[in-house]
Amino acid sequence: MTEYHLSQSAQGDLLAIARYTVRHFGEKQAVTYRDSFMSCFEMLADNPKLGRTHDHIRLGLRSFDHKSHTVYYLETDVGVLVVRVLHERQEPGRHLE
Repeated sequence: MTEYHLSQSAQGDLLAIARYTVRHFGEKQAVTYRDSFMSCFEMLADNPKLGRTHDHIRLGLRSFDHKSHTVYYLETDVGVLVVRVLHERQEPGRHLE
């Protein structure tokens, strides 16, 4: 069984996204959006090669667009590690270590 894990930065990103969504679209939409991220992470864990490669930023880094955000992740022995979840307007080079 494949798994996904979230870095501390990704957890912070999701918390910020949830707060923004609640404030602008309501709690119900925030829950729906959170659930859609969890489904996306599960899909990536099962199919880690789906994303685009970004070796020029970090060796092994991949990204996958999800609605208004981009999920940046690394393949692991058991699935994926979600490194960051950035809004489509955010410059990845500035937010990825």
